[in-house]
Amino acid sequence: MGTIRNLNVVKLDSKGRILVPFHIRDFLGLKEGMELVVSNNDKKELKIFPLLEGKSAEIKIMMEDVPGALGKTADFLGKHNVDIIMSISKTIERGRSAEWSAIVDTSKCNGYDLKKLKKELGGLKFITKVDILEK
Repeated sequence: MGTIRNLNVVKLDSKGRILVPFHIRDFLGLKEGMELVVSNNDKKELKIFPLLEGKSAEIKIMMEDVPGALGKTADFLGKHNVDIIMSISKTIERGRSAEWSAIVDTSKCNGYDLKKLKKELGGLKFITKVDILEK
């Protein structure tokens, strides 16, 4: 492994694993068993996001498949300082129901309770079911 400032060169092993250098694990507070989100982009780059205990959650929402429902839901989360790390949405039945799942960072919610968030999300007229799993 070579290091130049914040650049670390690591090798992929035969099982597709990489070793995150100790100083990076230490800086980020990564511990054995922690969950990490790995995503890619169109530039063939990987991004790794640690899901910090008590500061991350998985949200799964069932909603009516109506124009603007997803945007209003994302806007609601943004107004409560919930940072969407990654999400996926799909239509279950066109014009009737859709599902949206997101992994979110809740560290900037300023003490906003996830139970309250779930209740308020469920109160939006187009949302039929909300599940929130704290990471």
